[in-house]
Amino acid sequence: MPYTSASPLTAARTVEHHRRRYILLFVTYITSAIMLGLGLRHLLSDDWLLTCILFSGAVCFLLNAAWFQVSQQLDAACLLQGVLVSAFVMGLVWHGGYQHTALYWTYPFPPILFGLLGRGRGGLLNLLLFAALAALLYGPDVGQAQYDSATGSRFLASLLTLILACAINEHFRERSHHSMDLLHRSKVHQANTDALTTLANRRFVEETLQQHLQQQPDSLLPMAVILADIDHFKHINDSFGHAEGDKVLQQIARLFRQKLRQQDFAIRYGGEEFLLLLPHTTQEDAYRVADKIRAAIAQQRLIAQHPELVITCSFGVAILNDASMMKATIEKADQALYLAKTEGRNQVRA
Repeated sequence: MPYTSASPLTAARTVEHHRRRYILLFVTYITSAIMLGLGLRHLLSDDWLLTCILFSGAVCFLLNAAWFQVSQQLDAACLLQGVLVSAFVMGLVWHGGYQHTALYWTYPFPPILFGLLGRGRGGLLNLLLFAALAALLYGPDVGQAQYDSATGSRFLASLLTLILACAINEHFRERSHHSMDLLHRSKVHQANTDALTTLANRRFVEETLQQHLQQQPDSLLPMAVILADIDHFKHINDSFGHAEGDKVLQQIARLFRQKLRQQDFAIRYGGEEFLLLLPHTTQEDAYRVADKIRAAIAQQRLIAQHPELVITCSFGVAILNDASMMKATIEKADQALYLAKTEGRNQVRA
């Protein structure tokens, strides 16, 4: 019967989505503005090829951003932007740039690739870009610009250092986020768990489950709501001590886990009272499940030192069909439980 809080994960994904979206738009608009400005500057010069590289790069960036605004496919847009960035860097280095300054303009792009694509794909694309630049600088003379070997070596060494530094930073950023997510999950789990029985607690119902019901009602409704109460539990505590009473609670909680399905929820609702929630269950089926559990508890000898003692539970059943009616449905189950108590205990009422 696993349960988690979906909202922290949703919030984390939303933050990550915004981070990548802002990087994508920053790279597009700021870089395109710079490229268009430099392209206009060289428009009247004789270097029409550099102007063409700058203008075409800016247009491709802007077209990708426009496509993203229409499609909202962030992963595809970031991947395409990474490829366009790499192609622009290769074209600029191949040309040489204004007075052979193209190598300097490559340094902003490794962290941009990591920001767009993350550690895995960003690291791979950076290494491919590095290998392509090394081949361009040290391979056959295919580029328009000619760089001396000393300049090429210094550039590649500094670029590789930058890529490795960005990779280390991205690695530990992701690990930090993962560790914080695990810590938050642990805290949420502890806050939603009853320490004695390790079942979910009342807070889980009132906050986590209620929120999930509001967001995805079809995943749970119609849901059977069963309240169970241990008969004469105060007498057990008074006669045998609270330690034995705690053992009874733990054994009944263990029996709930055994008898319920994986998708069902068993909750310690308070004291000796338990709440069982059975998604996609009719009232007839819920009644049969509750009666089966009732019989199983009555057959157990929950206090080993007193095998003659029969401990029983009473059950009240109701059905939840509307996510907004959780509280009212629990009250109906409580009324049914009250009937089971007043009519002799150790029985199920709906």
